[in-house]
Amino acid sequence: MVKYVIGLLLLSCSVFAQTTLLDDISLQDVQRNAQLMNTDSAKYANQSFMIRSTSALQELETTASDKFKFQSISLRHTTQNNSKMPFGFNEGTLFPSVGFQRRWSLGLHFSWKFLDVNLQPEYVEAENLATVPFAGSPQDGNYWTRVFFIINNNIDQYSRFGEEPLHYFYPGQSRITLKLGNVATGVSTENNWWGPGFRNSLMMTNEASGFLHYFVQNRKPVITPIGTFEGKGLIGMLENSSYLSPEDKNFRPIWAGGIENKNNSVRMLKAFIVNWQPKWVPNFYLGYSFAHQTYFEDQGPQPGKPFVENPKMQLGAFLFRFALPKDHAEFYAELGQPDKLVGPASFFGDSTKTGFVIGGRKLFPLGKKKKSYLQLGIEFTQLQLMDPGLVIDNTQPGGEPLRLSWYTSTQVRQGYTQNAKMLGASIGPGSNSQNIYLSVHRGRSLLRLHAERWAKNNDFYVYQYYGSGYENRYWVNIMLGVEAQIGLTKNLVLGGSYLQTTVNNLGWVRIEDGIADWSDSSTKSDYMNQQWQVSLKYQINGRR
Repeated sequence: MVKYVIGLLLLSCSVFAQTTLLDDISLQDVQRNAQLMNTDSAKYANQSFMIRSTSALQELETTASDKFKFQSISLRHTTQNNSKMPFGFNEGTLFPSVGFQRRWSLGLHFSWKFLDVNLQPEYVEAENLATVPFAGSPQDGNYWTRVFFIINNNIDQYSRFGEEPLHYFYPGQSRITLKLGNVATGVSTENNWWGPGFRNSLMMTNEASGFLHYFVQNRKPVITPIGTFEGKGLIGMLENSSYLSPEDKNFRPIWAGGIENKNNSVRMLKAFIVNWQPKWVPNFYLGYSFAHQTYFEDQGPQPGKPFVENPKMQLGAFLFRFALPKDHAEFYAELGQPDKLVGPASFFGDSTKTGFVIGGRKLFPLGKKKKSYLQLGIEFTQLQLMDPGLVIDNTQPGGEPLRLSWYTSTQVRQGYTQNAKMLGASIGPGSNSQNIYLSVHRGRSLLRLHAERWAKNNDFYVYQYYGSGYENRYWVNIMLGVEAQIGLTKNLVLGGSYLQTTVNNLGWVRIEDGIADWSDSSTKSDYMNQQWQVSLKYQINGRR
């Protein structure tokens, strides 16, 4: 049965497309599915899978020892190519760049008594070729002013990093941990994924590179009379990009004064997540996450202003996941609000600012032994403000926007970013995503088809075109993809993907070509990008 299903899926490979990285957060999905298949219920009992990272994966897969022990040695390599556009999603240290790029990583994980160390640096090089030429809107002389007013002055989300080839070394998924009973604490640069989402999460993803942080967390869920709890807290330093925004060269000659000068000091991030599994509802997980950032250094008191509050930005979200192992299914959601310490009452008093991730998946066993299964999943993400009145300032018609979009800030003007890439959902401020996927699994091997519609920053569209009648100028990307992962041997895993993206109205601009109808694709403002990727992971599990 399995070979026929795989054969049918392979026939569709030329049509569909996406990315697989063999990173630890993606690989932890094997554990999550094992929980849903109920194949190792004791091992994954009470695991919410809403706090994911390299350390979370290793905690569930390695054994403790009082003697010095090499837990694992791993080697990873990823090659990726974009044909025209700088696309990439949840790829950590990889860049959104055109052309070839490669990443190498060497990992060494060892432990001794209460000390646990994972050294996993990463080296990245990218051609960083020029993207499709884009000079703004020829129909609007104020286009770049609006782009900077609502986006670039309030967040660093770059589509290109300079114009030269890139060569960077990162500490990657490294950490030094002290394990004291059920508590782990230490220093790390690993990526963290907070939330139940598969494609997006409001608070923490691996879209950006990991940042240096101190952390404390529980190693296993804590059992109490009212249920089990798990949590993690961190204090870290967020870095700013040394490059200018790629749009800077377009706007600076027009109006340099319209570009805000940003405080370039390191930013401090304080964040935590707590999850609770109520005793009375098995496999139901409730959680809350919060993040707060400020500049590590501020100007301090100024003449006439003896007290200066350090600029700050904060985000909060509620989340839940309901696993149904008997039915091999789950559904989940995450609800949050931008720049706010979220409480239950805020969703009733200010629901038009609520962003959400909501989704579910269903697994269909193939055979009685449940070694293989089909998986059907769907996930929706909305970050667009639901009321145009939250984008447009009615007291200043035609003037500046209100600047309330997700991840943006008028106080911490780099926004919720690390090195000019998103800390949260990769789709970015004001965007919406609808994703559906179908995959067949056997052990570590899988073949997945998926399709996604990504409407990019509809908050900007509202600011630019609301009431104008230009409903054919939304910037929408349609993505079709296939990805495969094969466990070649006990130690070797190979992954590959192909992603085809149709870009409609690049930059919210439509240029008529004299051929296309009002709602059809224009050859002068629509583009096609093809991305392929190959990843390899070789790992040897150690002995004492």
